[in-house]
Amino acid sequence: MEEKSINPKNIEKVSRIKDNLEDAKSIIFVNYKGLTVKEDTDLRRKFRDNSVNYFVCKNTLLKLAIHDLHIQGIDEYLSGPTAVAVSKEDEIIPAKLIAGFAKGLPEEKNIPEFKVGIIDNKLMNVEDLKKIITLPSKQELLAKLLGGLNSPISGLVFTLNGILQKLVIVLNEIKNRKQ
Repeated sequence: MEEKSINPKNIEKVSRIKDNLEDAKSIIFVNYKGLTVKEDTDLRRKFRDNSVNYFVCKNTLLKLAIHDLHIQGIDEYLSGPTAVAVSKEDEIIPAKLIAGFAKGLPEEKNIPEFKVGIIDNKLMNVEDLKKIITLPSKQELLAKLLGGLNSPISGLVFTLNGILQKLVIVLNEIKNRKQ
């Protein structure tokens, strides 16, 4: 049997896909079928504003890139139209953006819909992704943590400031009595 040669253009495409997927904190695969051009443009803008790389590619090229990166368990989900949202900065933001965007569309559309995701190198099914989108973002968690850490310090400063003010009042009163 003759071995089928691979088109050089496809080799280049697979290489670009691999570059996009390497070192990603979050990779979300979605079915985008049924989105209008305007909706797709709006979704792409949201992704761009949040440093998320979003692209559509052929499943065969995606499978080749995934196999080269030694990612397991994805093949069964790669059928039909597939778009990929990749974040190298935040684990949750791609899934949150997709879910938020889908909420803004009419219910009968039911798109874009999750196929599968990889977050911190763990395979996440649709149910897992739906749970994850309810979590606060990394920035929100850090802000809450810093607020919690800052609160006792602020309270201490306020208390010490009150004590110092009372001391100054007492010293002024002593000074006034001696005069």
